[in-house]
Amino acid sequence: MNEKRVGTSLAFLFLLLSAATADTFRVGSLAMASIDASNPEAQTFDLGYIGALGIQFPKDPLFLKAIEIEIKVPQELIEYRNSIAYGLYSRPDPAPASGTRDYKANQITLQPLPSRLSFVLQVPLVKDHRLKSGPYSTVLPYVHDPKNGSLLFRLLPVMKALPDNIEGLSFQVKVKPILTDEGGFRLSLAYPAEGDAAASQGKISVRIDEMPVENPLELQILKPGSHHLSIVSDSYRNEVRVFNVEQGRVNEMTVSMEDTAPRLYLIAPENALILFDGERVGSGREARVVEPGDHVIKFTIGDYEIVKQVTIERAHDYTVSLVVDVNVTETP
Repeated sequence: MNEKRVGTSLAFLFLLLSAATADTFRVGSLAMASIDASNPEAQTFDLGYIGALGIQFPKDPLFLKAIEIEIKVPQELIEYRNSIAYGLYSRPDPAPASGTRDYKANQITLQPLPSRLSFVLQVPLVKDHRLKSGPYSTVLPYVHDPKNGSLLFRLLPVMKALPDNIEGLSFQVKVKPILTDEGGFRLSLAYPAEGDAAASQGKISVRIDEMPVENPLELQILKPGSHHLSIVSDSYRNEVRVFNVEQGRVNEMTVSMEDTAPRLYLIAPENALILFDGERVGSGREARVVEPGDHVIKFTIGDYEIVKQVTIERAHDYTVSLVVDVNVTETP
């Protein structure tokens, strides 16, 4: 074993032994990445050989399955790969912030740079992540709970054998979230009168894709795609909607509940006289609320008169139209 390899082995043995307790270290500079499921695009940073990257998570890590860290190594450092290592740390103290250089943190992994120009690390954020290591990516066995705070990724020299221009070289580091194959749907209901919301909670049945929803006003986790919503109530009209769910996003929908009083639309020419149960009314596209039951509608235009009886039921809408047409026939 040559002297360089012995030195490298001893250096990493010391670093790995130090992982039993929290590491205390200083970084040359610090960049910050903020992970958010609503912004799945990769964030790119240039780090020096003693640079670090703080990775922050949202308070609600919904739809986050893992993070992916891609590191591109400068061509000039390939032959010095045993001289530089990368490390990943949890529970950094203080929390990573621009301008802060001294930290104490728990070591997750510490490895020499691999002998290639780029490599990918994947850090699971949920236990059932089903990620697998491959030729181009490594899945860490550690599962990070975003509720435990930030992660800190850093580069550090472990040997003195470095090129003279090391200060001018930079590593390109890309960070992006890996999302679960899910989206969200949040329903809210608007009622026509104050107090109806509380009074109607037990009278409303909600189904999504024909499956009953126990707590319909809470966030529903669904597969991406098109879904069918139905709302059935004794006190309000039944409502049906179709909505879409996107991966990593929450679709919010407000449905206005309407009372079950039937509505009637009367359509007729402007010069028509309309009597509804003997009372003169106007025509138009505006609905009038009527009582359920049998009603008589009479249309009169000049000497032309037509009477129509209709049976109106609760929670239905009706349109009664007077159509005046002209028939043209050929006379032999």
